[in-house]
Amino acid sequence: MGTIADITKIESILKQYTAKEIALNTGISKSTISKLKSGERQIERINLKDAIILTDFAAKHLKADIEIWRYNK
Repeated sequence: MGTIADITKIESILKQYTAKEIALNTGISKSTISKLKSGERQIERINLKDAIILTDFAAKHLKADIEIWRYNK
C-alpha cells in the first residue's frame, strides 16, 4: 500500500470505472463508492486509508495521459 492520497487520481478512477468494479478491486463498500461517484459524499471527506487504497488502484489501472507537442518553425 502506498502512502499518498491523490484526489485527482481518485476523481479519474471514479469517472472511468463502475462502483462495482472499484468495490471488488479495493474492498471499499459499493455504497461508499456510489456516494463518491454521485457527489453525495465528498472525496475530501473520506478516511485516509480509503483514499490511499483508491489512489493505489488508480495508479495501477489508469492509462497515462501523454501529449505530444510539435514545434513548427
